[in-house]
Amino acid sequence: IGHRLGPFLRLSLLLFFLILVAEGAGGLLLDGIFWLLREGKVHPGSFAIWVVTVGLACLALLVISRFGLAIPALLLDDHPVWQAMFRSDELTEGKWLTLAFLLSKSLIGGYVAGMSPFWLAAFIPANAQLPSWFPWILTTASIAGVTVVEPTMFIGLALLYLKNPRLSV
Repeated sequence: IGHRLGPFLRLSLLLFFLILVAEGAGGLLLDGIFWLLREGKVHPGSFAIWVVTVGLACLALLVISRFGLAIPALLLDDHPVWQAMFRSDELTEGKWLTLAFLLSKSLIGGYVAGMSPFWLAAFIPANAQLPSWFPWILTTASIAGVTVVEPTMFIGLALLYLKNPRLSV
């Protein structure tokens, strides 16, 4: 990354911006769905609202994950930012199931790793005297857990990139 820090940061910001745009578009679609339901006098329950909301967010992330191979293309093959984006799109064509698996692994693993310290803290008796900085320890442990778990998605994307037969194109 050291010799490609500038392009790496530009690509990272571009991917972050695309995630924001995708989630914003998903939010507008969600508003449209709920508007149509209200117009049709349909009142979904809280579980249905949760399923639709999470489903749209995951769908938006899945679409954006098509560009997940841009970072390996940039770092491993020295492609410029835009060429890395197009290369990623080309290499992930028809790989929806693999991308969905990598995304699921990342979301579920990240959630479990991030929540584990808080779940473990629930076993502490309610009347236990804890220091005022204890919540900071939980938050730090949560961040550390996610930091350890999340690189597995990027390893999966790098392997998807390296094992692709179209690399010699």
